[in-house]
Amino acid sequence: MRITRVEIENFRSIRHIVVDLRDTTVLVGPNNAGKTAILDAVRIALTRRWGQRGTGFSEYDIHMADESTDPKASSGVCIELKSEERVPGEWPDVIVEDLGNIVQLDLDTDCRSVALRAQCRWNADEDSFEPSWEFLAADREPLVGAGARRTNLERFWRYLPFFYLGPLRDVGDEFSARSSQFWARLLRDLNIPPELETRALRVLDLLNRKLLKADPRLEGIAETLSGATRVAARDREGGLDLRMVPLKTWDLLSRAEIILRNEPDRPWLPLKRQGQGIQSLSVIFLFQAFVEHLLAGLYEPGSEPVLALEEPETHLHPQAVRTLWGHIDALPGQKIVTTHSPFFVQHVPFRDLRLVRLTAAGTEVRSLPERFSVPFPPVSGLESVVESAGERLTYVPASGTLTVHGALEEGLYRALLRCCGQDEQRDELEALLRDLKDRSSLYVADDELRALETYARRMRGEIFFAERWLVVEGQADYLLVHSIAHALDYDLDRHGVSVIDAKNNGDPVTFAALARALDVPWFAVFDGDGEGRKLLRRIERRGFSEDERARRCRLHPDGDLEAQLVADGVGTELREVLEEAGVKNAQGLDDEQLVVQLKGRKSAYAAQLAARVRSRPDLAHRMPGAFREAIDEFKGLA
Repeated sequence: MRITRVEIENFRSIRHIVVDLRDTTVLVGPNNAGKTAILDAVRIALTRRWGQRGTGFSEYDIHMADESTDPKASSGVCIELKSEERVPGEWPDVIVEDLGNIVQLDLDTDCRSVALRAQCRWNADEDSFEPSWEFLAADREPLVGAGARRTNLERFWRYLPFFYLGPLRDVGDEFSARSSQFWARLLRDLNIPPELETRALRVLDLLNRKLLKADPRLEGIAETLSGATRVAARDREGGLDLRMVPLKTWDLLSRAEIILRNEPDRPWLPLKRQGQGIQSLSVIFLFQAFVEHLLAGLYEPGSEPVLALEEPETHLHPQAVRTLWGHIDALPGQKIVTTHSPFFVQHVPFRDLRLVRLTAAGTEVRSLPERFSVPFPPVSGLESVVESAGERLTYVPASGTLTVHGALEEGLYRALLRCCGQDEQRDELEALLRDLKDRSSLYVADDELRALETYARRMRGEIFFAERWLVVEGQADYLLVHSIAHALDYDLDRHGVSVIDAKNNGDPVTFAALARALDVPWFAVFDGDGEGRKLLRRIERRGFSEDERARRCRLHPDGDLEAQLVADGVGTELREVLEEAGVKNAQGLDDEQLVVQLKGRKSAYAAQLAARVRSRPDLAHRMPGAFREAIDEFKGLA
C-alpha cells in the first residue's frame, strides 16, 4: 500500500490543497511555504500519537487568514488520505481480507482503495480541540457500521507505518539504545543463542577479574565501598564488586556503536566523531536497515513504510548531493522529501517534484501531472464519447470523475460539449468542461520532459527555486542581462529571478510551457530574426493566446543580439573589446564586419561587455531595450 493522494484544509498556512503522491515525492520551495505542514498533516493522520486529550492539533494549527481570525470559530482542520492500487490485484489478499471493512472496489477499473479522513475542530462543551476520524466510501461519505470500528484505524496504521527524519539528524538520539525509533528496536530484536550467552558471561567475568587485579588499588577501593552494604543491609551480610565491563549481554549490546573510516589509511573513529555529513547520511541508511530487517516482524508482512525526510542534503558537499537522489529513491517504501538543494533537484524526475509556494490565499502546490480530472455526472452520450476516445479519456461512475490523460484536444472537447446539449444543467456542465480543457492545456508531454532531463540538468536545479523566469536564447544574452539588471539596481538573484539561456539547456518553448504549468511568472527575449519569429509562432501553437504571447515575449527589433547592440550605439565599446582581444584593425571594422567578428566570439565579447556595464551604469541605458523592458516588467511584479 502507499498514499496516492492527500487533501488538506485549514491547516497552518494551508487553506486548501490537493497533493498527488508518488513512490518518491520531492517538495521544493522557500522557507515557511508549507512543506513541513504537508509532512505533519500526513504524520498526524497516520500515527496514534495525537498528544494531550487525544489530539495532535492545537489552536496554532488552525489556518488563520489574518490576525483577527478566531481558530475556535473555524470549520476546523480536515486531512484526507487516499491509498489505492495502481493496477487491479496489486494489494496482497491478506491486506484486502484484513481491511475488508474499509476497502472500496471500483467496478470500472477493478482497483481497490482506502480513504481516511481525520478532522479537528473546537468543541465548546469540552473546552478543547477534538479530533475525529472516519473511513470514506467511494462517494466520500463516511462509512458506518463495521466500517466505523476503531479496530479498522489500528489495522490501517499497521499497513502504513509512518516514520519521520528531521533536517537535524542527531546520531546521539538516532543511535541511542534507549530512545531511537530504529537503533533501539534493532538491538532489542537481536537473538543471542543461550550457549553463546553463557560463554560470553564467563568471558566477561574473567576479563573483569583480570582488570581488577591489574592495579591493587582497585581491590582496595572495592573493599572500602563495601562498607555501604554493611550499614544498609542491617542483619544480613551484603557485598560490593566493581564491574569494569558489562554485567549482562544486553548491557554489552546496548553499548554497541558504529565505528568507521573513510579511507583505508585513516584511523577507525566512532560515528559521533565523524563529520556532520557522514552522521546525517548514517541516520538515513539506519532507516533502510530497520525496514529491511525488522519492519515485517514489528508490523505486518504486507506493510510498506512511509518516510517523511526533510533536507537529506544537510551537511553534504555538492558532488555528494548530486548522487544522493538515487540512494533516496532506492530506499524501501514511500518517501516524501523536502529539499532546498538545487544539486539534489537536478536528478529528480520532473513528475516527482511538487513546487510549494505561499501566496495571499495560503500555501499552493504545483506539479506536472499526467492527467486531469473533474467531477461530472453521467450525462447522455458520455459513455460513447469516453469509449471512442480510447486511453485518452476515462470515467468512473461511482465517484462521478471524468479524467483526461494529457491535453484535452479540441475535437474531443467539442464531443463532450455535445453531451451537455439537452441537459438542464448545461451551463454548469460546460463550465466544468472548460475548466478541464484549460487545466489540461498545462500538460507537458513526456518527450519534452525527457529532453529537459538531458539538456537542462544544470539549469533545472536552479529554476525550481526561483520566483520568476527570464528566458533568453544563449550564453551571451545570459551574461548581459545580469549586468544590465545590476546596473539598473535590480539584483536578479535577490529578487528570485532565474535567467534561462534556453538554447544551451533545451527548447525555449518547453520552458514557456513549463512556467505556465507551474504558475511561474515569466518573460522571454529572442532575436528578431527568422528563428526568433519562429519561436513566437511555436509558443502560440502551445495554446498561449496572442495577447499573452505579446505581453510575455520580446524580439530585438533590429535582428539578432549582435546586430541589436550595434544598432543601439554600443559599437565603440564593442570595437574596444575586440581590440583588447587581439583582433587586428578592430577600430576600422564597419558595422557589418563588426557583427561578424562578434558572432565568432560570443561568450568572450559578452563577458567583457558585461564587465563594462557593471562598472559604467550609464552604459546600461544603451543596452537592448527588450532586456530593459523585461527587467522593468519584473520590477512591476515586486
